[in-house]
Formats: sequence, structure tokens, C-alpha cells
Amino acid sequence: MMIDENIAYMSPSSVYRILVDCGLNRRWQKPLGDSKKTGFDQPKAIHEHWHMDISYINFKGSFVYLISVLDGFSRAVLAWSISTRMESLDTQLVLWDACDKWLGGDKLAVRLITDNGSQFLTKEFKQILKEFSIHNVRTSVNHPQSNGKLERFHGTIKTELIREIPMYSREQIEKKLVNGLKNTIR
Repeated sequence: MMIDENIAYMSPSSVYRILVDCGLNRRWQKPLGDSKKTGFDQPKAIHEHWHMDISYINFKGSFVYLISVLDGFSRAVLAWSISTRMESLDTQLVLWDACDKWLGGDKLAVRLITDNGSQFLTKEFKQILKEFSIHNVRTSVNHPQSNGKLERFHGTIKTELIREIPMYSREQIEKKLVNGLKNTIR
């Protein structure tokens, strides 16, 4: 109104400078005191952090499940499987495969990051963790960003490999994943 009535005018750069001086130009401030949902420190070497999760793939009106283990440092896919079930045994087999291929008899300080799915809470799953000296860290509830590397990987697989091509059989999905993943498995 002051500009319309020729009373006062201030350039945008002057307004910006005043906002900076008063500390009012910050877009976002981190909340104080909330130590939850801060994420994890990034790993400094391979096999420090592994991420494990399950993703739904819509297949002929029902679902198949992609279960993956990813290294947090190199972002290489260590093991994966497609299953028609989403049960603890399926996750155990994928974890066992990753441990067998990449850890062997070595007792490394691996930290496995999972969500709070019931598949990761069973006694049998915890036994595999104990056998390979793996420390399981579960993400905060409703905070998938904590396992974001694997969530992003699953999103990319669905977008670039699965959703673009009509699938006619489970074997086609597996073949497409094998072709798409052969560059990431080392």
C-alpha cells in the first residue's frame, strides 16, 4: 500500500538484507531436542552397514516380493530373491546367501539396518545374526528414510526394470532383474 500511495519504496535486496540482519530469512530450522530420526553415520568401508528390506512388485493383480541386501558403502547388491511369500524364512535365506558369499568365515563388525517388519524379529532370523556376529539396527517406525539407500534401489528397480515392460511370468521378472543387476553384484 505504501508503494501505491507513493509514501515509501524499498528494493528487494534491501528487504533481504534486513531479513538477514534480523535472522528471519532461514527457511527451516532443525528441531531442538529430538534425537530420534536423525539417521545413521555413513559407513567408511565396505561391509560396515548392510541394508535389508522387502518390496512389493505388482504381478498379475497380486504381489511377488523382492527381498534385497545392499552394502551401505559401495551400494552393491549383495544378495536378492523374488518370493511369492513375505515370511521370515525368505528373509533368512537371502541374509544367509549374503553372509555366505561376502563374509564367509570372517567375523566382521557388520551392522544390518532393517525396518520393524515381523520377518526381521523372529528367533530364527536373530540366530543367523548371532551366527555371523551381525548387529541388527531397526529403523524408527514410519521413517523409511533411515533405510533410504535400499528404498531408493527398490524404487529404481520398479521404475526402470519392472513397470516399463508388461510381465507375463515370474520367470520373466527374475530374468529382467538378473540382467539389470549383473552390473551391481560384484
